[in-house]
Amino acid sequence: MMSPQPPQLPTAVPPPNDASNGAAIAGFISSINTAAIPENVFDAARMCFADWLAVAIGARLEEPARVVHQAMRAWCTDGAATLLLGGRATPAVAALANGTLAHCLDFDDTHVKSVTHTSAPVWAATLALGEACGGNEQQMLRAFIAGFETAARTGLGFGEAATARGWHGTGVFGRLGATAAASALLRLSADQTLHALGTGATQTSGLTASFGTMAKPFHAGKAAMDGILAAQLAAAGFHAATGLLEPGGGLQTAIVQDRSVAFQPVALDRWQILENSFKPYAACHLTHPAVDAARGLIAVIRPQDIAAITAHVFPLAEQITGRREGMPQTGLAGKFDIRYCIAAALHGQTLSARDFADPWQPDPALGKLAAAITITPDARQSFASARLVARLTDGREHTVDVPVAKGHPGNPLSWADMAEKFDGLVTPALGKNTASLLAAVRRFGEPGTLSAVRRYLTAGGLG
Repeated sequence: MMSPQPPQLPTAVPPPNDASNGAAIAGFISSINTAAIPENVFDAARMCFADWLAVAIGARLEEPARVVHQAMRAWCTDGAATLLLGGRATPAVAALANGTLAHCLDFDDTHVKSVTHTSAPVWAATLALGEACGGNEQQMLRAFIAGFETAARTGLGFGEAATARGWHGTGVFGRLGATAAASALLRLSADQTLHALGTGATQTSGLTASFGTMAKPFHAGKAAMDGILAAQLAAAGFHAATGLLEPGGGLQTAIVQDRSVAFQPVALDRWQILENSFKPYAACHLTHPAVDAARGLIAVIRPQDIAAITAHVFPLAEQITGRREGMPQTGLAGKFDIRYCIAAALHGQTLSARDFADPWQPDPALGKLAAAITITPDARQSFASARLVARLTDGREHTVDVPVAKGHPGNPLSWADMAEKFDGLVTPALGKNTASLLAAVRRFGEPGTLSAVRRYLTAGGLG
């Protein structure tokens, strides 16, 4: 099934077609509070919020989240922003802790065309600063949309190149998204927003070499923190370079030094939030098409009958997740090992957060099967597709093609699917209040829904 054509952005949203990237984005952000936004865009932002809360609550016992929360409490900052693991702090500190928490399970959403986990940093920044500056639910929802669109649009067509060169898109474009959301909440002028974006861009960081360690979720938290800092500095009169986001500008040339790939001129004519992807599995998104294919294989064969498997995957999937040897030594490492994920799916695991939890004691049978899997980069595959060819011990072959993995545009998660994911992650913490929390999130933007969210979190010992 093809995804619906995204609607045009309303003409009320600037800028003219000949505006520079920075000016175009800054104009969009500064006008977001009065822009005409379609209801399906608001609903997509609410689904991002539901996913963000679910993965954050589900990660409440994760070690990286605990460590960052403990370190932030030691700063002894006092503020109006909620720390999901308990206490209050200044907005930047809360954004760091909550943004890290939301990416700990690696179960959060991905804007594929920018290769960015967008909601983790952008909702963390939006909620923390929104609470502190007294923003209402509608303003927060609009600020998040501004942040999501900024991250997605700046990374559009460039995220893959950045990732291939060792940069984590969440640390690059997520930082710009958090800056945009914070700028919208502070109601910065277009000129102030342009300087905020320059300040956000110059803080770009996050390396793919950190994947499989605590540093990966930290990228999301730090992006949220730095976005708030950038907007607050701009509000106080701070000036930065304003040409960093242009084709051939400083951010592009820092990431792609040979200039073989360039930023595209920004065209704010499509809502990128409608092209977002949500994860049904708690592993790197690049593994998902192959996992779907493995689930298709076990419908017709038994894992013990497999002699060898060849997985034809998107070349970036092979680069990021297909070059690891031996059994993963931690659950975090397992999330980024496509052979292990395929083997786990073939053995009937759902690849939920529980399947990667500590203490890490993977079944040796998974390691044996993983060793029989060959990962082949295939330019015919996309981020969302994969092909698995299984050769059985009796010489027969079975092939499964997945053209669009579950959760991607064209095969999206419904609200019913999100409710199932939400229930699995949140019920262990909130029990009977889980359904009420989700209902409040689905109405977010209406007066009183933020206080309802806070109430249900508090009842579960969070916030």
